[in-house]
Amino acid sequence: MQNAAVIFDEKLIANIMQSLKKRTIAYFDGEFGISVDDSDLDSFNLFDMTVIIAMTGGVVNLLVAFSFQDDLINALYERVTEGFCIQPDEVEMYREAAAGEVVNTILGHWTIDLQKLDQQGIAMTPPVILDRVNSIRHMKDAILRTQALNTPTGRMNIRLLGKVDKT
Repeated sequence: MQNAAVIFDEKLIANIMQSLKKRTIAYFDGEFGISVDDSDLDSFNLFDMTVIIAMTGGVVNLLVAFSFQDDLINALYERVTEGFCIQPDEVEMYREAAAGEVVNTILGHWTIDLQKLDQQGIAMTPPVILDRVNSIRHMKDAILRTQALNTPTGRMNIRLLGKVDKT
């Protein structure tokens, strides 16, 4: 009898994370001129703002969480809203919108890579913004992969939660 635990293809999961890291670095460099470097990761830290999007379709069923330090979110907000006339009471709304749009765009580009795994297509939920949360719950036997990234204006962590079935 086969064990009930889910068996993941570690190479496939590593390739998926590598692809996401590559897309993130390319977007930050190309769109914002912000350099991004890998970082050693001892544990997944939730920073000041976290954006979560669900990616589903066939073999891919993941929650993708990007967690940003405030200084990095502020830099993104300033670049995204450059030339806008923003009232003080609208700043937080636009900071969240900037974070959501950045993550949504990165993951939109990333679906091109994911579709090579799954010809059924990939669906994405709208971004959910979590401000100053301490943890993200996950299912038992879910994959958990994390990538820490540094920029000159702050750090971010990316976490994959969920499953990718073998094809």
